[in-house]
Amino acid sequence: MKKIILLIFLLNCGIGISQTEFPFYEQIAFDFYQSTLIDSFPTKKKVKVYPYALDFQPDYFVFNNPSCLGIKWRSNEQFEPLKDYVESQMNIDSDRFELDFSKLDKKKFKVKKRGKGSYPRLHITAPNKEIDGTERIFVNIHETHEYLWISYHLEFNENGEIINWCRNYAEVIRTY
Repeated sequence: MKKIILLIFLLNCGIGISQTEFPFYEQIAFDFYQSTLIDSFPTKKKVKVYPYALDFQPDYFVFNNPSCLGIKWRSNEQFEPLKDYVESQMNIDSDRFELDFSKLDKKKFKVKKRGKGSYPRLHITAPNKEIDGTERIFVNIHETHEYLWISYHLEFNENGEIINWCRNYAEVIRTY
């Protein structure tokens, strides 16, 4: 009887074990890229993709402000990664540690085991949300070519459905 009363007390005070289940945002973003974006904006060569979170989310690809979505944010500091999501993803036993390439079109993509390889390469940022904003979640897909960087900004609702997206790019021009 003591255990039951203690359990009820703990659960009523909010001291319980709970887990928020997130969709696998990077997988949803990659599937959208594979099914829609690559056909709309084809590449000349196969795009190199990486299966593991440590490779498709390298530190040097930071989250970029999705200003092409029609909303003007002041800076990237208005966004923060989903902390619980990112922490759980770094566990090798996580179901969000590795992308599923079972439906991969081998004519358009080449799977690389490490974060190196020739161009074009595909990187996906961790999901971010506005600090003092709505429940919208944003993911960037970076397609890097030798002198061209293309970014796709995907906006998700709280259920993991893509509600909006846009594309922008930057090109490096060398003069001698």
